[in-house]
Amino acid sequence: MDSDKEKKILEQSKTNPLDFEEIFDSYYPRIFRYILYRTGNPDIAKDISAETFYKALNKINTYNSDRGSFSAWVYKIANNEINYYFRKKKYEPASYNAAIEEGGFAEPQAKVDIENEFIEVQEEMAKNKDFLQICEAIKNIPQIYQEVITLRFLENKKISEISMILDKKEGTIKSILSRGILKLKKYFSSRKRNVF
Repeated sequence: MDSDKEKKILEQSKTNPLDFEEIFDSYYPRIFRYILYRTGNPDIAKDISAETFYKALNKINTYNSDRGSFSAWVYKIANNEINYYFRKKKYEPASYNAAIEEGGFAEPQAKVDIENEFIEVQEEMAKNKDFLQICEAIKNIPQIYQEVITLRFLENKKISEISMILDKKEGTIKSILSRGILKLKKYFSSRKRNVF
């Protein structure tokens, strides 16, 4: 979706939430994949994705394109929910569940088949042993490095986008990225020594 069309749909969504469906369909696969990379759990990824989009729709009036892209904004919401999950070691999508219980909010349905997409991702990952090892290594470094490395290398985000998502200066992101790569190298070198 081009940026002009996206801006138009986002503006329409502020007065008519049903217009948000096209945004949801466009972003859901990417956000779900990002959350899945970070959590490694498809059920948790579904819950966090649902909460992310519920909050995005609920707070759409606070989104301001002058402060950054919608992509960065929705990734930021997802990242906050992931951090909440890691802090609590469990996840309960509170506001999303409350809205469903109160009625008046229908669960959004992605046009993509998430179950099949997850199976395809798992099969593709199984074919690529190196990728699986990298994902495992990322899970074993501190969370701040996980965020930056996943956004940069698995989500192909630019440093400027990561800066917006994480509310950190670009220089800080570069520094975290550099230290994260060193931690990954250290992880892999320690694994090689343990193998022999």
